[in-house]
Amino acid sequence: MQSKDKPSVVVIGIGNILCSDEGVGVHAVRELERMKLTPNVGVFDCGTSGIAVLEAMDGADKAIIVDAVSSGGKPGTVSLYTIDDLEKIEDRLLKLVSLHQLDFIATLRLAKLTNVYRIPCEVIIIGVEAKSLECSTELSNEVRKAVPKVIEAIIHEIDVLG
Repeated sequence: MQSKDKPSVVVIGIGNILCSDEGVGVHAVRELERMKLTPNVGVFDCGTSGIAVLEAMDGADKAIIVDAVSSGGKPGTVSLYTIDDLEKIEDRLLKLVSLHQLDFIATLRLAKLTNVYRIPCEVIIIGVEAKSLECSTELSNEVRKAVPKVIEAIIHEIDVLG
């Protein structure tokens, strides 16, 4: 059961905003923060901190995580993954989901082993194919144009839970 002070759905942006498209997760949640969301939704900018991600997810029913990916696809492509999807491709995980050295699956496994954090039953990762990882605080045109699709996917995932 959800406590009154914890949101039931958390949206978490991860990434490094100093490395262009690597920061798309943070840029997306900053855009989302400008929107009127229901009180059961919490929005968090966790940067590149695995502990911050765990703390943001702790006690939620659902987590939606936005991050840059590098899977060889077309820049700006938006894809959804579940934890099961990521565990199936674990050997490619660092390239696919974690451009900023946050080993998400290892972090989740550690959290489950220690029982310090209560991980949501449902975790969705929204990945955006990166084009540029150069030193810049600006997103590439392709990734910038994908941010509205990311917001749409987030809203859909929030609505699915009700």
